[in-house]
Amino acid sequence: MSLIDPLLELKGMRYCEDCYPEVKREHAAANMSGKMDRNKQRTAFAEDDSDDELRGSIIKGKEALASRENDFKWDNPSLSVIASALRILTDQNKVIIKQNDLILRELENRTATARTK
Repeated sequence: MSLIDPLLELKGMRYCEDCYPEVKREHAAANMSGKMDRNKQRTAFAEDDSDDELRGSIIKGKEALASRENDFKWDNPSLSVIASALRILTDQNKVIIKQNDLILRELENRTATARTK
């Protein structure tokens, strides 16, 4: 009897050497789809937000950015400070995306109104 176990384990389940690669691929694909679902929840705004909700979100985002930028220590080049700066830039981009969407909605409303006249 061999001391080497011919079965491979993944998430508490044991598989033979022939089945393991396929199961591992399926497991990796399931993990990726779960990550993509989580990323969808992290969008800058929901498509069905009203214009007023979007305006409020823009104002709150600008206020939060202003306070974070005031507290930021620009003279310290550590990695955590660089990571904080990148988060601030990401938040700024989200605010800009929201502003652009609001502008686009207004332009679409104006062109729709102009067409009906």
